[in-house]
Amino acid sequence: MDKRSKMALAVKMKFVSDKDGTILQSKPFVILMGLLAAVFLGISDFLSGPELAFSIFYLIPVLAVTWYAGRNWGIFMSFFCGFVWLASEIGAKLHYSHFLIPYWNAFVRLGFFLITSYMLFSLKTALEKEKSLARTDSLTGASNARAFYESATREIERMRRYRHPFSVAYLDFDNFKFINDTLGHSVGDDLIRVVVETLNHELRITDQAARLGGDEFAILMPETDGKIAPQVMERTRSKLLDSMKGNNWPVTFSIGLATFNKPPNSVDDMIKAADSLMYEAKNNGKNRVKFSTISPD
Repeated sequence: MDKRSKMALAVKMKFVSDKDGTILQSKPFVILMGLLAAVFLGISDFLSGPELAFSIFYLIPVLAVTWYAGRNWGIFMSFFCGFVWLASEIGAKLHYSHFLIPYWNAFVRLGFFLITSYMLFSLKTALEKEKSLARTDSLTGASNARAFYESATREIERMRRYRHPFSVAYLDFDNFKFINDTLGHSVGDDLIRVVVETLNHELRITDQAARLGGDEFAILMPETDGKIAPQVMERTRSKLLDSMKGNNWPVTFSIGLATFNKPPNSVDDMIKAADSLMYEAKNNGKNRVKFSTISPD
């Protein structure tokens, strides 16, 4: 296993560990708090008698668990709250004109809880989908400029704290206009999709390839220093050329690559540095990687 692979594995393991740790801490906690809240409401309902209503408060654990723990746990909490409410009424020994009335009321409440839980989960799903679409390129499914800026901002902040290097590549197609003019924009779209597929195959899970617009892409590579980054991008460029040759597309790639050993002032400055290197690659004959290291003064 080479150095880059080891670095990727370490970052991936930390990512999974952090993610799982958050889930293990938050979801059980929310569920436990929901159960305790429901029990507290049931006891309060029992002790207060029929004159004080606690109906709306039973929605709080149902909604909280649905939002933070998911649909299935929301259904479970709906049943649990319905059962607690029924138990408090039976325990209070209230008098009804028919013995089935409390069970009918419990059934109606359960339906209300389930419908509310379903509507909230549907709303959350829709919001998450909209959020994902706002950060995704519609043509390729790759990250868009907004998503890239968010990730790059976090990486800059991480570097200011831990002083770990990272690299950024700015990739531009050579002769892409020829494809659009002679073969049509639909072929141009297919070409861009193939590029994204190739990048996704070649890059680590912790790297991020984003389409900034047209035929311009930025690639963020955390934990990647000046020894590893040029090797990665040369290999990636070679794979991209193979994909182009396989489709008989006369397109090559000019890439500007910057490794930062000190944090840039902003994402714009970071992109500007890689973009300038990309233009140097184009001016020096295209189809090459122009690399530079940005170190502390």
